[in-house]
Amino acid sequence: MGATAVSATPTWLEPGTYVTYAVIVPKDARFGTNSVMVKLDMLNERSFEALYPYLVKAEGRNVSRDENYVTPLWPTGTSYLTFRVLSVDNNTAKILVRLELHDVAIERPDLANASVLVLSEVLTLDLRTGAYVINGTPVGRPSFFVDPSNPPGPGAVLLNVTVPEGGNWVMGVKNLSYSRYRDFEVLTHLRAFHPPFIYLESDVVRFNLHGPDYSFSGGTGFSALYDPSTGLMIASDMFSTPPELVLMGVVSSTIEDVNASRALRKLLAENSKKRWLQGWNLYATNVEFRDEGPFERPGSPLVYYFALSVLIAIAVGIRDLWRWVR
Repeated sequence: MGATAVSATPTWLEPGTYVTYAVIVPKDARFGTNSVMVKLDMLNERSFEALYPYLVKAEGRNVSRDENYVTPLWPTGTSYLTFRVLSVDNNTAKILVRLELHDVAIERPDLANASVLVLSEVLTLDLRTGAYVINGTPVGRPSFFVDPSNPPGPGAVLLNVTVPEGGNWVMGVKNLSYSRYRDFEVLTHLRAFHPPFIYLESDVVRFNLHGPDYSFSGGTGFSALYDPSTGLMIASDMFSTPPELVLMGVVSSTIEDVNASRALRKLLAENSKKRWLQGWNLYATNVEFRDEGPFERPGSPLVYYFALSVLIAIAVGIRDLWRWVR
């Protein structure tokens, strides 16, 4: 991620601002709908301590935070993803990223269950470049907002991080579109949104991770829809892993809002002009949305769109590749 990247700081980005997304999973949903793959040696101490009691359920097993170890989490209940601005000082902002999973089955080393599991990370956002930085090095861009006047176009880097035992992961923008859902009202848990929208889609980082008793193949990508008045993310697709989650140790995830999927099938059957996205959906925020009005996209030759079905087909294929070898 080049140091020349420039992003306007949104007016709402100030201490106390929060944005929460949710995936609603009813009790009658099938097991295994959602998966969150966590790499222990990428977790901070706080998140590792939250997960640790479930990792040592097997008698005599000792798991350390620096271990090359991936464990799948299967949240069968509703989950929440919150971004909260803790502070803004000079040219940086501290962003708390909080992932709250409910009714979680932890698969390895022995099956355990947690009613609530919280993983969190505080990231430093450089307001001059719009990039998260670790020890001064840019490692990714925010997923929960873009600069509407200058969103990251094709080729822009969304994630650039070294994964232990996994090499360098670079995720870039593949498509940027202002025509996605241009004829539809998009529904979220908070409110309905009307077009136009900003739609961002990344390429897929493919990987093959190996440990002493596992092998995990797959891919990580991100795609989401944004409100052009505030730049806030409205919702994501179900195969999306926000870059912030990778930075906090989630190497891959599939998150489906089952209620949204069920509602979407009904809307499609009715030929409705309303749509739900099936991933993280806006649930709560204290950001005020402006009255809807005309939006003029920035003049740029880098505005185009490839069919979403291509990403979904790739993501489904990648999801089917992951395997565990005991």
